[in-house]
Amino acid sequence: MKSDDLDDSVIDYADARFEIRPHPKYRDLMRINELVNALGYTMPFSTKQYSLEDVQTKLRAEGAHAFLRFVRLQEDISPKASYRTAQQFVAERLARLGPANDLIIIDPYLFPPTPSLGEEEYAEFLADLIAPLLNADATVRCVVNKKANTRIVATTTEHLHSLKPGVSLVVHKSEDFHDRFWIAEESRGVVVGASLNGLGSKLFFIDELRSGDVAAIMQELAKIVF
Repeated sequence: MKSDDLDDSVIDYADARFEIRPHPKYRDLMRINELVNALGYTMPFSTKQYSLEDVQTKLRAEGAHAFLRFVRLQEDISPKASYRTAQQFVAERLARLGPANDLIIIDPYLFPPTPSLGEEEYAEFLADLIAPLLNADATVRCVVNKKANTRIVATTTEHLHSLKPGVSLVVHKSEDFHDRFWIAEESRGVVVGASLNGLGSKLFFIDELRSGDVAAIMQELAKIVF
């Protein structure tokens, strides 16, 4: 406990913690809280910390993946914001995916008939988003629906070549996909919860795919388009 005369004192018990067993009922918990307040302390709620017993139980039941999959969800959720703010979020998240020589984009509406930005600006946005992720001579394979705007495809290709000469853009059409996936080097991927055409208008997420899910998607692509 700190010895200086401050309004807020901090008690550091290293890795130890106090526990009440069995778990108190709600009414008893409120009485305990009243006593804590009467003594001049507070008892705020906080995020659960796992005890050694908790960890052992989860490891036996779920394996190491139970803890390896824990991430800060906020890092993967884009707030409702301006188009440019949402665009920056997507760019940063895709950079973490790290495509270099091969990028697969599965998005039925990647080349929308009537983009909110206008065809030219939207095509430029796509090229600006994709080009920094790739090495020279990389390949971008897009799987889109049959209503894809061919003018945007052509304009995006032009902008992409001007930014990263040697990169090839190949478009496949299929109606078999609903969700949006970005896959790097056929081995790492993310699922994107919103169309790029509507960035910023609603909350959406970008979440990492498990390696098994990426493999399953690649198997389906091999049957359908590749």
